[in-house]
Amino acid sequence: MSHPVNLVAVIVTFNRLEKLKETIARTLDNAFYKIVVVNNASTDNSRDWLDSLSDTRLKIIHSPTNLGGAGGFNQGFAYVVEKLPKADWLVCFDDDAYPEEGVVDIFNALSIPSDVGSMAGAVYLPDGKRISEMNRPSNNPFWHFGQFIGTARKGRMGFHVSDESYDSEIPLDVDTSSFVGCFIRVANIRDGKIGLPRSELFIYADDIIYLLDSRKAGLRHWFVPTMKFRHDCETLVNQQDVYRPLWKVYYTYRNRLELFRIASGIWYPLVLLVKIPSFFMTFRFYEKFEYKKFLSITASAVWDGLRRDYSKSHEEVVKNCSVDIE
Repeated sequence: MSHPVNLVAVIVTFNRLEKLKETIARTLDNAFYKIVVVNNASTDNSRDWLDSLSDTRLKIIHSPTNLGGAGGFNQGFAYVVEKLPKADWLVCFDDDAYPEEGVVDIFNALSIPSDVGSMAGAVYLPDGKRISEMNRPSNNPFWHFGQFIGTARKGRMGFHVSDESYDSEIPLDVDTSSFVGCFIRVANIRDGKIGLPRSELFIYADDIIYLLDSRKAGLRHWFVPTMKFRHDCETLVNQQDVYRPLWKVYYTYRNRLELFRIASGIWYPLVLLVKIPSFFMTFRFYEKFEYKKFLSITASAVWDGLRRDYSKSHEEVVKNCSVDIE
């Protein structure tokens, strides 16, 4: 069936003004109905630059505090739902990512079944040729026995979309993806079928959790390889599971436990037996002076994650994760 054409872009930014400038320029080159930018209390002149823009499609939200990516997308989605009644779909991405030219036209040409509630575009690195691994869509191996066996044999590629799928022109059903180039049918939020992104997660895994919850609500998630995006995330290519500043370790492992709980269901206790030790073992990828603090942060993240306690403020997390160099 055909779908409405009012597609809104939602962008979250924090202290990456130079990247944001390119993202906004590339986004404006596409025929979006509106473009909502959530400025997460940036301190690098992003506010003044955003306020200087005159395109009438732009809607700027200046958050008084940094809410993280999860909180920023929560605000952006809520604005679309509440303030843009003519919006039919939204697509979200970070301030270091952008749609390639013609994405809106490709979107408008799609015939989207009513039970497809979300879609993932194909995300590449800045050269437009290499696939951005951190944005590769996937299936939940716990929901698909074949993928479960594939995961055991092939690891990550046992349940992620293959390279060949990126060359196809046919949409592919998947379970989840990142928020870079992620399209959401707004009516499903308005009708209460799905909610808003979980702001308490701050950063990491909020996107995958959101889409798994959408799938559990009975909505399909498509991977559409013809809708292409680029993501300037070169620093994460071939990287070990290492996060700096160290406060990112806390969010990574705390939120992963919530992700594993949602994804694995009755298998969750067994997953914990495997994953929690693996969290602690990544200490070996850090500097020796960081070992003690890393293990302390990981223990705190696991404790809070197991109890589903998301009450710590970002300021408290950062303070607790500082390292004294001896």
